[in-house]
Amino acid sequence: MSLIDTLSVGVVMVAILHYLMGRAGVSAYWRGVVSGAIPSFALLAYSLFRHMTLDRVSIHLAIYLATATVLSMIASSRNKGKSGGMHWSIKIMIVFFVILFIVDGIFVSVSTNGLPPSVAAWFLPNAKKHVVYTGFTGVTRHDSNAAAAESRELKEVAELQKLGWKIEIDGVTHLQNGAHNSVTVKLTDPQGIPVDGAQIRMIFMRSDTQAVQSTFGLTQVHDGEYAGVVSVPDVGNWILRTIIVAEGNQVKIDRDVRVNTN
Repeated sequence: MSLIDTLSVGVVMVAILHYLMGRAGVSAYWRGVVSGAIPSFALLAYSLFRHMTLDRVSIHLAIYLATATVLSMIASSRNKGKSGGMHWSIKIMIVFFVILFIVDGIFVSVSTNGLPPSVAAWFLPNAKKHVVYTGFTGVTRHDSNAAAAESRELKEVAELQKLGWKIEIDGVTHLQNGAHNSVTVKLTDPQGIPVDGAQIRMIFMRSDTQAVQSTFGLTQVHDGEYAGVVSVPDVGNWILRTIIVAEGNQVKIDRDVRVNTN
């Protein structure tokens, strides 16, 4: 399930539980507590099996608990409304949570889909000329191994430049979720001679965990040309790592790719 799916399912679950307990005569306070707690614990259990990152878990919990709080405030104000109108403090709190929903929704949309090109062009002038990735796949590493990882990537880039290989990767600019995406890699040496017999793998990862989500192998179809079919498990922004082993050398190429719905 995508981020939008899990958020929507949880909010609907909160609303249904809140409504059913209201029909059973449960007080507004306990309706909020129970309707917010059950989906939250369900999400925590789900996250253990799906290996959800902390940033995604936190935004789910914030939305679920905020929904339960707003529904309880409305229910409580209705009960008190029989003797008077809704208190101004309750109205302010409801407006606050509505704004929170809108802001969180914008953050989720941008992180998953990125900014629309027309909007991105307001802040990023180069967005008018070529594709700019404005999505965000999650938090980045800041532990003791973060510097080592950066140093390793710089070393790999230097090795690739030293080899002088020319690598062309096609078919990864318009990837679709749930579809069989055909990709090709063309590999030539500094003299322009095709490099045959290479072993090529493509790995899809999220930037927040660097955990491998999918891996695919490519087979040689022509001189220096390799092809394969890849399938990405979810929409959004991914890191595509291409690993090439040929002539006793190994290089890794990382690039940001965008996966859209089929």
